[in-house]
Amino acid sequence: MKKEFAKVFLMGICTGISMALIVLILLQYIGVIPRWWNSKLSTEVGESAAVIEQYIDRYYWKDNVTDEELKEASAKGMVSALDDKYSVYYTSKEYKEAINSVNGDYMGIGAVIRYQSETDEKIIESIQEDTPAQRSGLKEGDRIIKVDGVDISNLGLSETVEMIKGKDGKEGKESTLTILRTEGDTTVEKEIKVVSEKIVTNSVSFRMLEDHMGYIQIKEFDKETVNQYKNALDSLQKEQMSGLVIDVRNNGGGSLSACISMLDRMLPKGKLITETSKAKKDTEYTSTDEEHFDQPVVILINGNSASASEVFAGTMQDREAATLVGVTSYGKGIVQTIYSLEKLCGGGLKLTTGEYLLPSGRSIHEKGLTPDIEVSYQGTSNEIGGSDDNQLDKAKEILKTKLEE
Repeated sequence: MKKEFAKVFLMGICTGISMALIVLILLQYIGVIPRWWNSKLSTEVGESAAVIEQYIDRYYWKDNVTDEELKEASAKGMVSALDDKYSVYYTSKEYKEAINSVNGDYMGIGAVIRYQSETDEKIIESIQEDTPAQRSGLKEGDRIIKVDGVDISNLGLSETVEMIKGKDGKEGKESTLTILRTEGDTTVEKEIKVVSEKIVTNSVSFRMLEDHMGYIQIKEFDKETVNQYKNALDSLQKEQMSGLVIDVRNNGGGSLSACISMLDRMLPKGKLITETSKAKKDTEYTSTDEEHFDQPVVILINGNSASASEVFAGTMQDREAATLVGVTSYGKGIVQTIYSLEKLCGGGLKLTTGEYLLPSGRSIHEKGLTPDIEVSYQGTSNEIGGSDDNQLDKAKEILKTKLEE
């Protein structure tokens, strides 16, 4: 009986080891474990980390760093060795925030809070419409001094935001904000209750200009931007839009897939961009011709127009579907991919994985887009799309000329 049991037990162990090896081989084959399973580098890194950890434990004079923080810092250090400012290791919290940014939604109150370093103040810079911040009565310029009765003067911005929306980031977190508000010549202190909820980022704004010229400002590219952009186009076309100014100034980019979907809405069948990659064959994106826009277009760019906004403007320029007005754009022509490491070692990884080429085959990385008509901003208010926006005035002038041709 004992021999039979031992035999079954040994067979079970052998079967388990065999299955584990098969799984590891399969994982390595599909690229989930490309190097670290038996890498010389991973062994040496592990040995170095063990030695450094011993010295820290024995000699470092403070006990203010956790093992988790050391692990995360080590991962960040390895990625920083790439000397690529666009590649970064994310902690679990940072990874969730990065994904939310791409998706175009997040848990919060709908306010952008700015840290004023000179005074250590946390100031509400902007408030999105129809969000908890607006409904509660918060206003731009309010200075937050307490959260739930706790003085935040010595806290960082991220810690303050975390207190407002909660560490777990769940919907329904109620906070009482104590704010200072300037009313005329006096400063008053108020307590305002606000409840966090899922906020969909409003990345597109639009309006009709004179002579039925439409104006659409795209602030970033995320998954929500696609429908917001299409809705803006539909609304303007219902108002008998004659031509369109698209504004991507100060647009730092975002989702490439969102950008491609929006280009597909604008252009007839043809090449959009080509994405080069180390891990796979070059990918060529083309428009489907299911819809296209056949009215004159002028696109506004500046030195802060980067990445996906350059893809959008550059492809429209290459396809001779738009005139570019402004100044040379930022010049970011490389692609980043975000990988989840939650099931492997925690957090996530954003790596530069390729380069994009415009329809003509040109790369704009570290070069930028050259506008067809160069106009520097001369306004005094620095308000994009404002009354003294001379670049927008030039775009309207060019669009009007196109409509008269």
